[in-house]
Amino acid sequence: MCDVCKAEGRDWNFANGDKTRLANAKLYRVYVGRTAAVKLCHLHDIQLFVLGEQRFLKEHISLASNLFDKRSDFA
Repeated sequence: MCDVCKAEGRDWNFANGDKTRLANAKLYRVYVGRTAAVKLCHLHDIQLFVLGEQRFLKEHISLASNLFDKRSDFA
């Protein structure tokens, strides 16, 4: 399941249609000296590419909150 969709309570299968692959992405500006590995659906993968990491996290505050609260799941 997409980490953003899970944090926001969305049905990622419905939103993405036939595109069921999950992309593994790394966020570099979340933790000091480490990267955060997240799984993204097709739509959020494109959105991360278009917006950039900083604006993407501002758009998805619930994901940023999960990254802060559950560090061991993403690091």
